[in-house]
Amino acid sequence: MAFSLKLELPSHPQVLSVVRSAVQQFACVVGFNEEECRSIILAVDEALANIIRHAYDDRYDQTIELTCRRLGPDLGSDPGTPLDQVRDGLEFVLIDHGRPAAPEQMKSRDLNDVRPGGLGIHLITQIMDQVSYEPRENCNQLRLVKLLNRNPQ
Repeated sequence: MAFSLKLELPSHPQVLSVVRSAVQQFACVVGFNEEECRSIILAVDEALANIIRHAYDDRYDQTIELTCRRLGPDLGSDPGTPLDQVRDGLEFVLIDHGRPAAPEQMKSRDLNDVRPGGLGIHLITQIMDQVSYEPRENCNQLRLVKLLNRNPQ
């Protein structure tokens, strides 16, 4: 079943609880287990918090677009790709119109450096199967993909 959800939200931390609920329900419907759902929520929440903090400098009156899309045999694949090579999962695309991130900012700090903050990028890259950031002419796009492993090894 193909479906997607598109949200346009203000860059205000109070809205993050609504987004977490929507992402949780979306991931659950697609078939992720409870633990995977919690991890996905954490990754998306961290990405949104980073946009608010870094791209928008904690300005709460800006806009963030979030598109959640189910990937699978009927969506997100090239028609020429054999079905046994198509993976089910979720794609999250976050778009903001703030300051682009410098490449050196897109890495986590040393995990031995114990202090609050600074682990968002590390968490996101550990949780998600694909992470790509692309500064564009008028916006920034962050794409997160989590694949659904129906047959764990």
